[in-house]
Amino acid sequence: MHWKSLAAIAAIPLAALGAQTLVPLEETEPVPELATYMGELQRLTHKLALSADAGNFPLVEMYTHESLLQVRKIQAEVPEYEGQPVALLIDRMGLPAYEAIQKAVADQSDDPAVLLPAVEQIVQSCNACHVAAQRGAIRITLGTDKNPFNQTFEP
Repeated sequence: MHWKSLAAIAAIPLAALGAQTLVPLEETEPVPELATYMGELQRLTHKLALSADAGNFPLVEMYTHESLLQVRKIQAEVPEYEGQPVALLIDRMGLPAYEAIQKAVADQSDDPAVLLPAVEQIVQSCNACHVAAQRGAIRITLGTDKNPFNQTFEP
């Protein structure tokens, strides 16, 4: 077919060809996948727990900071997910759990034994939040044992 023939076909109005009026598709924002955000928070929490277990105050401070940045990112970018009020649950359950680790880091006591129980409060709040969000099957652990993941897979 010659290009002039194509130009002639292109010049025919769509209505003359029996085509219906084209309606543009509504653009919708893609829903962010919460699991990706939570997976990053889980990784940071695991490193926080390992740092606390080792009694490394500077690393605990860094991973506390990074974890809180991730928590705020989740609140901003995925405030609600599948009908669950993620940002609200974080405000009510997650953020208060960080107070003990923030206090331990600020005090810089000579006793690193205060660190791991403070991280345990964070992990417990994660699990309580999962239950509240009807995701109780997701149970996080400190991850300081031989399991390479800070999550239990037992039913």
